[in-house]
Amino acid sequence: MKYYLITTALPYINGVIHIGHIYELYISNIYYIVLKKYFNPVLTTGLDCHGLIKKTNLLKTDFLNKKKYIYHNFYFFCDKTNSFINKRISNWIYAFLSDKNFLYSKSTNRFYNKKKNFFIPDKYLKINCINCNNLIENYYCIHCRKEISSFTILKKENLILKKINSIFLKTFIFNDWDFSRNKIYNGIKIISKKNIFFYVWYDAIISYISNNIKHIKNNYSNLILQIIGKDIVYYHKIFNIILNILNTTKTKIIIHSFLILNNKISKSRIIPIKKDKSFIIKFFFMMNNNLKKDIIYNIVLIKNLYKKIFLNKIINLFFRIRSFFNIFDNKFLDIFFKKKNIDYYFFKKKTINNFLKKTLINILIINKKLDLNKFWNKKNKYLIHYYYSKTIYNYLINLNFIIKILNNKIIKEKINNNCLIFNLKKFNEI
Repeated sequence: MKYYLITTALPYINGVIHIGHIYELYISNIYYIVLKKYFNPVLTTGLDCHGLIKKTNLLKTDFLNKKKYIYHNFYFFCDKTNSFINKRISNWIYAFLSDKNFLYSKSTNRFYNKKKNFFIPDKYLKINCINCNNLIENYYCIHCRKEISSFTILKKENLILKKINSIFLKTFIFNDWDFSRNKIYNGIKIISKKNIFFYVWYDAIISYISNNIKHIKNNYSNLILQIIGKDIVYYHKIFNIILNILNTTKTKIIIHSFLILNNKISKSRIIPIKKDKSFIIKFFFMMNNNLKKDIIYNIVLIKNLYKKIFLNKIINLFFRIRSFFNIFDNKFLDIFFKKKNIDYYFFKKKTINNFLKKTLINILIINKKLDLNKFWNKKNKYLIHYYYSKTIYNYLINLNFIIKILNNKIIKEKINNNCLIFNLKKFNEI
């Protein structure tokens, strides 16, 4: 049995999970459900407790996030970044890097609010792209479609540059990386320094390892999948560096696109999702699970897509073929048997898009055959029953897979030959 550890980005401490998180968590959840069919995966995330100046009610936020996981039928194991083991391992890795001469200190300038007496976190700096002059987030310009290193500061009231002593990691990707922050900062204190803390992007990434060390020790290292947004690839490279230290090299970063609302990245916008709309939203993600092209969030288009594809093509097909199988007492052919069919190409390429696309195409093909009246154009009913027993069996397997992803439910727990398969009814039949 192969073991897989799937990690996804941590929800922020300053609010409960919103639509931007749901998109990423949903992609991770699909990987988990697919891998669960053949292997033994563990899906992990956590609560990012650091990075803000003021501490918030961690217990309340943690409780609300876990309620959200249940609300959206996710299968996550999660812990907090301020756990005792994460504090120990973050400092242990710091000591290891220091002993290997990967670190150095130098004086740098940081933005400082002289009125409120604290250093400004990067996320609170309102900055414009120097190329197109549009507001950017996480140093990523949505208009230029690239990371930005040159920018202009918009809000300068009470803002000054203050010289501090910073700790750098040598040759981290393209540049040396400053992963320290000075007081006042809500983070893990560097054990050998006075009033110097680890930058949130250091201890948060390490928490994937420290909070899941029991899974890594239990051989959940055949492959580690990291599912993250394209704006934070830079920070997640620390994950690979640490895994190399732990002699765990089989890891893959899966980068997904942005969800766009009104030309703005959705991760900074809280879009409430009603429980009855959760199913529709997740189906929209399933149809538009593109890891490269950004997805436009439009609730009208989402509802239309749900009605056109899910209701009219996928669910309605269930009732269309039911009328055909009523001829045969609502049963499969007795001699029909299941053949082993595993989508190995998915595990080679690790592309969930192809896996879902194949599932949907198979259902649309059956619809097309029904439209062309191919179910009834043969004279030999036995051959029709034999051929379409296999076809409909595969459809029901695919249908159960889709509903399992969307709502953690299935139509039929076991689909055997000779079982009564069409046990659903329309509202007007109840």
